Amino acid sequence: MIEVFPIDKKVEQLFKEVSRRIFRLQNGRSLDSMERIGADTRGQIGASYLSLKNLAGQYQPDLRLAQLLWGTKKREEQIVACFLFPVHELITEKITQLLQFCYNFEIAEYFGTLVLSKRENVEQMVNEYLNSDHPNLQVAALTAIGRSRIDRKLNSPFTDSYILNIDRNKFTDTNVQKVYDRVSICLRE
Repeated sequence: MIEVFPIDKKVEQLFKEVSRRIFRLQNGRSLDSMERIGADTRGQIGASYLSLKNLAGQYQPDLRLAQLLWGTKKREEQIVACFLFPVHELITEKITQLLQFCYNFEIAEYFGTLVLSKRENVEQMVNEYLNSDHPNLQVAALTAIGRSRIDRKLNSPFTDSYILNIDRNKFTDTNVQKVYDRVSICLRE
C-alpha cells in the first residue's frame, strides 16, 4: 500500500531544489558507458554516486524529503534518498515497503549499506529478509551484512560461520547470488 502524507511548502521547495540539483549533475558520458555494457539506462541521468553523495551531504536527514525522492522511482533520486533517510525514524514495515520499490538492485545495495546496516535491529531484519522471496530484500540484507562487518569489525553479529551457514542456493535470482559471492569472498582471503 502506498503511503499518502501531506507535504508542507518547505519540504516541497526542498524536493524541487534537490531534484534540480540532481538534474544538473547529468553526465551523458556515464550513460553512454553504461549502455555500452548493456545496462538499462531508462530513468537515469548518469550522475555519479560520489556526486550524489556530496549533494546529499549538503542536507539534513529528512523523512518526508527522502520519501518524495524515493517515490520518483529514479536511480539518482533514490540514491540521494538513501543518504537522507533518518535511519532510526524508519519502522521495519516502512523499510520493507521501500525496498520493494527500489529502482534496481544497485539501489537495494545502497539501501542495505546506508540504511539497513545502521539499524539497531539489523540482525533481526537481515534474518527476515534473507528468508524472504523478494530479491531486493535479500540484496539489502546481504550488503547490510558486509557493511556491518566493516563498521563493527569484531562486534558484528555476522560472523564467518553466520555467513557460511547462509544457503546460497535459496537465492533464485542470479544477481542475489552474485551479491552473496561478494560478501562471502572476504572469508576466503
